Amino acid sequence: MSQFEIWDSHVHLFPPEIYQNWEKYACRDAWFAQLTKKSETGRGTEEAWANAKQALDCADRAGVYGLVMQGWYWNDPGLMRLHNDYMAQMLHRHPQRLKGFISINPKFGPAAIAEIERCAALGFSGIGELGPGGNGYDFEEPDFLEVLACAEDCGLPVCIHCGEPVGHNYPGKDTTSLAPLPDLVKRHSRLKLILAHLGGGLPFYEMNPRYRGLFDNVWYDTAANPLLYGMESLRAVISMIGSERLLFGSDFPLLLYPSQCREMDMQRFVEDIRAHAGFSPKEWEQVMGGNLQRLLGQNAQNIVL
Repeated sequence: MSQFEIWDSHVHLFPPEIYQNWEKYACRDAWFAQLTKKSETGRGTEEAWANAKQALDCADRAGVYGLVMQGWYWNDPGLMRLHNDYMAQMLHRHPQRLKGFISINPKFGPAAIAEIERCAALGFSGIGELGPGGNGYDFEEPDFLEVLACAEDCGLPVCIHCGEPVGHNYPGKDTTSLAPLPDLVKRHSRLKLILAHLGGGLPFYEMNPRYRGLFDNVWYDTAANPLLYGMESLRAVISMIGSERLLFGSDFPLLLYPSQCREMDMQRFVEDIRAHAGFSPKEWEQVMGGNLQRLLGQNAQNIVL
């Protein structure tokens, strides 16, 4: 990198057709409806909506250069393809500032594998965000393992939604057991994994001597962190695993500070990290963009179709 750039590794940009006709599409996907339904007061879920232009405008105000569009865990194959087609259009329109992860549901079986191959050819950089709880599978499901094998063969990193096993309840909380992950990582040694939401607390278990070095190809993102843990958690994770595998991700346009701001915003989280995470200058550059660029740069050269 000739100049440091902040990259947000975890944003969700939906086709305007979907959020402008929410009821129509909510009827097709109950999990989508549950996670995005607004109460009559407008306060229910903390989800918001943004298209690519709105997201990039927010990124500009926050000093963020690039965004990685994560897919969604659709239970409708048509919505999966609609979402991927939109992201492909945005990748073509903003090739320098946007990257895309392929939206798939492993339970679609061969159709999921075909969609990975189709979208990899369109320039996507990874697969995810996979949502086992939303799609009804666990980390030992054969269809899920087929997706990982495909990702490994294609050199595509995979982002997985990981829920914390304890704590408060909220819409869409994923309680899928993380217990199979160490064995999964061992069996897929070339696979690059991004475990969202600080991996549901998995970094703590990296300190187990039996796992030393096992997670070298596992990264953790900070998506939705202000809603889940608190800024001190970022320093704690670095103390456990180092700063080379932590990725800044916001989960934009999710409202991360709902009692303070009810409008989509990226700047507040960036400034909160800057002021309260206690990063050194080197850690700041690693977490806020350098680690992601190295991860995706590695894999961009390894895609085999």
